[in-house]
Amino acid sequence: MRRTCGAAHGPIALRAAAAALVASGMLPAAAGATGGSTGTAEQTGAPVTFNRDVAPILQAHCAGCHRPGGIGPFSLTTYDEVRERAPRIAAATSERRMPPWKPVPGHGRFHNERRLAEAEIALLAGWAAAGAPAGDPADRPMPPAAGGDWQLGTPDLIVTMETPFTLPAGRTDIYRNFVLPAELDSRRWVRAVELRPGAGGGRVIHHARILLDGTGGARALDAEDEEPGYDGLMLDHARFPAGHFLGWAPGKTPVELPAAIAWPLDPGTDLVLQLHLLPAREPVDVQPAIGLHFADRPATLTPMSVLLTSKVIRIPAGEPAHVIEDRYRLPIAVDVLGIAPHMHYLGKRVEATATLPDGREEPLLRIDDWDFNWQDEYRYREPVHLPAGTRLRVRFVFDNSTANPRNPRDPPVAVGFGPQATDEMAELMLQVLPVGDPGRLAQSLAVKRARDDILGYQSLLRADPADPVNHAALAVRYLDVGQAALAREHLERAVALAPDFPDAHFNLGGVALAEGDTAGAMAAYRRAIALRPDYPQAHNNLGGLLTAAGALDEALVHYRLAVRFDPGHAGAHYNLANVLLARGETEEAVRHYRLALEAAPDDPDMASGLARALAMTGERPPR
Repeated sequence: MRRTCGAAHGPIALRAAAAALVASGMLPAAAGATGGSTGTAEQTGAPVTFNRDVAPILQAHCAGCHRPGGIGPFSLTTYDEVRERAPRIAAATSERRMPPWKPVPGHGRFHNERRLAEAEIALLAGWAAAGAPAGDPADRPMPPAAGGDWQLGTPDLIVTMETPFTLPAGRTDIYRNFVLPAELDSRRWVRAVELRPGAGGGRVIHHARILLDGTGGARALDAEDEEPGYDGLMLDHARFPAGHFLGWAPGKTPVELPAAIAWPLDPGTDLVLQLHLLPAREPVDVQPAIGLHFADRPATLTPMSVLLTSKVIRIPAGEPAHVIEDRYRLPIAVDVLGIAPHMHYLGKRVEATATLPDGREEPLLRIDDWDFNWQDEYRYREPVHLPAGTRLRVRFVFDNSTANPRNPRDPPVAVGFGPQATDEMAELMLQVLPVGDPGRLAQSLAVKRARDDILGYQSLLRADPADPVNHAALAVRYLDVGQAALAREHLERAVALAPDFPDAHFNLGGVALAEGDTAGAMAAYRRAIALRPDYPQAHNNLGGLLTAAGALDEALVHYRLAVRFDPGHAGAHYNLANVLLARGETEEAVRHYRLALEAAPDDPDMASGLARALAMTGERPPR
């Protein structure tokens, strides 16, 4: 079997029922309403004091942000810090501006709700009115375990950019990717990730994504750029862990996962930190750090992500309540573990519901006063079970009028879909555990993603018909759903607009293969390589066609170039090893099978190839 780029792998196997998370105690069972003080002062009639009554409330609900090094503008960890702000604290809590907790009650029950009880609000107001007495220091609760600037305590592993990136002064957003090697000697299971933006980063990081790269592709791109990191928004060499979204934005609370759904991090895998950086009036040094907290045992369950979104966004100037919706019908039953909405500055409201097959409606999330600076990922106290056939619906409302104080444009202008801060997005991610065949869910979601992408790129091309990159991207989506003729139409348009665009020629090779035109595919791959000699995917695919044609010597040349330009390309190592083994060069074949297996340790073809080669040498394969 030859491996070409983009080969699909089998579905994730379900290994346990999601309900076992609660039954085993790996997810807490439902508890009573969050909040509520001990009521010591009320029960005894004693005066309310900081140490006995106020400090526990602030420690539980406020100190996560308002601490040294936190994102809050001031610390609230000592009596003196709190006393001087007592009237402001009383006012902010009575108006429910603080602590910031956006979900509306009755629309999902979540862990770590920062919503104060009425008794707590009254207690803070009474304490401020009484002159903010300190009380007995012996009454003060023990502070959380020392963890420096880390909200979850000291991480098991901290990875930091070696040198800061200096964001130049300017007026445009920048997407920049940074490679942070994770020095490990064995596979570890990650239960929590925390990002510390640093002093400069806290001012200019709009949001961040943390991806994984085991191919070495990110390091190669980083090495080509003189500055730390490299540019780019869409990364084909890095990915999220399966079923997880690793993101950060101002105000986001770090999430601790149960060990059962921790995600694996292997030796040799780099963290790729993608930062969306806002314009700055003067240069700013950016040097974030990532803290990883490990589980003490391997995961037993594999979650999946269900994304509801629209990429067809066009919000008219002055429109105060522009509505965008998306729907999806679940092909199998799932247990929903968490939910995460995302909009930009025009976002006003978001509401997600699930309509069960019997017609009952399950509220999942509602936020009536969206604030980009306080977006979060919300984890349910208990998994929300949704039967097969459940219809998911999300409704986003945007305010593009002058009445929106966060509108970045004055006067307002029409706004469309896009990644920039002045563009808009509408996304809702659900983390779920399949109850049934996860392959059916994966296949259904792949169709939905293709549909969403096709509609989105069609919309972008209506706005700018002369964009070759979007023509090529739309063509790839058409090819994914078997529409080769439409794919060819857009790729030929891309080449007409940009004759030296190597990706367009590469994908024309894929169209030619779909049409059964091997000679045309070879010509397209050769043209892509001529335009970009270090194109590993084109070398690998051309090598596969040459192998099929019996031109093994030339195929070897292209396979060797593929692994030279992408040392972590498992398919190219595997294909190279197959040809070497057929030529009797067993020792070198074994070496490349090993490299293929290192890059794709869970791929049965890689393991089978290595076992076959080792059998020819008399050596026993690894267990």
